[in-house]
Amino acid sequence: MRKHSVFALLIACGLLAMVLSCAPPAARAAEQAADESSAAAEEDPAPTTAEAKITVSPSQWGVSTRYIGGTEGNARFDIRDLTDCGINTLRIYGDMSRFEPTDDDGVYGSPSIADIKATRNLIPWQRWDEVMDSPYSPHIAVPEGRPALTWRRVFEELKRAGVRPVISLRNRDTNLDPKWISAVPETEADWNEWWEYVYAMAYWLNVRNDYRVDDFEVLNEPDNTPQQGWLGTREQYCEMVKQAKDALHYVYTTYLPGRIYHLHAPATSGPAWVPGVLAQAGDHFNTLNLHNYAWWDKGKCVRDMHAELNKSGHPDYPIWLSEWGTYDVSYDVIYMGLAVVENLIRFSQPGDDYVCGSHLFSFYDWFYEGKPGWGIVTGDGTRHATYYALRLANRALKDAKPTFQATTDGPDLMAIVTKEPDGKINLLVLNWSKTVSYNIRADLSGLVDNGTGEIRQFSAEVRDEPVGCTAVAQGISKFTAPAWSAVLVTYDRVG
Repeated sequence: MRKHSVFALLIACGLLAMVLSCAPPAARAAEQAADESSAAAEEDPAPTTAEAKITVSPSQWGVSTRYIGGTEGNARFDIRDLTDCGINTLRIYGDMSRFEPTDDDGVYGSPSIADIKATRNLIPWQRWDEVMDSPYSPHIAVPEGRPALTWRRVFEELKRAGVRPVISLRNRDTNLDPKWISAVPETEADWNEWWEYVYAMAYWLNVRNDYRVDDFEVLNEPDNTPQQGWLGTREQYCEMVKQAKDALHYVYTTYLPGRIYHLHAPATSGPAWVPGVLAQAGDHFNTLNLHNYAWWDKGKCVRDMHAELNKSGHPDYPIWLSEWGTYDVSYDVIYMGLAVVENLIRFSQPGDDYVCGSHLFSFYDWFYEGKPGWGIVTGDGTRHATYYALRLANRALKDAKPTFQATTDGPDLMAIVTKEPDGKINLLVLNWSKTVSYNIRADLSGLVDNGTGEIRQFSAEVRDEPVGCTAVAQGISKFTAPAWSAVLVTYDRVG
């Protein structure tokens, strides 16, 4: 129920027609400035105040979304950003151009799959050690006298911080590199090289080392050809999935018995390929993963994907959105922060709205063909507005916490309640009205009868900061949700 004028402006400006892809569009700084100037020039109604009720069910509804994170972005990596924001997953592009830019042994098609299974040290592990000890990104400046950030350190710090990596394995990147491997495997030699790459990545990360990287995607937007490096058909992609599954299965059953791995597919730019991939290769992966930049769709894409899983006989596959958000609008505008909160609330609703894990694109600024793209955090560490909206939502929603349904008569409001392991209760409220501030009377009877609540706020004026407290008496709590804001109240129960 978004009544604010900027949403209408977005439609008029055509932003809702963004293609569902992670490829960068032409620079839009001038267009965005014009959009914002137009929005500022519009006359909004005078600010008003209204009353609203929120009623919380004392019965558990479900669990919140388990993993909330971002796609890496190559302009920066600082584990302190990730831990401060509270994200618990990071998606990393595992392109051959990054980890095997030249054939690791110099003989195309060698060793064979059978040879690798017979003798694991046929892989030149010293060469893999050298790559993992090389700089993580050429776009990150290294202060004089300081060592460069390496891949090994990235994986070490993610493990230490409890951040779950998801690796997107890709034989060719957006520049169609590396050229030494076939763009579309067809021959036995081609398949030997793809199988070996999947095997070597999983083995180096988890057997040769113990970095706990157990999530692997097969390619990145294979339906977005040739922009994302895949030049084959959907049927050929399905064979890539099957070969990747065989390599991972061998690593885990041989060297990591009992440990669970997750193979994500089809990692597409939209839902079109999903039914076909489920029909052709659905038994060869165990996590449905796709991209959806339609953050305004009120959960339709996710509900459709649950329906496809049900139809294909895979209703238990978790859904991940490994890219969502925007690559076309600055994350420093307030409505993008509010849109992130709304979608994360939807991802935490049970049934066909539920999303197990997701990655905003992108967490950091990124460079593509020398052109910069927007992230939530800039290369110099500046945190945009959406960073604080994400941090506020993370406080309440990540880690699959018990949820409780919250209903409201406020036409601009959306709310959800979660319970912490220590018994504290979170009430997260989103107010989409740009002009109406709501005085809320929340009934939490059965969850919090008496106690106090700390109020945190995200808005144009406040960036995920405490703004006051509220008392709870006989289950009733009163507080205000300002216009265009997200408010989180965390209650300590008494008695």
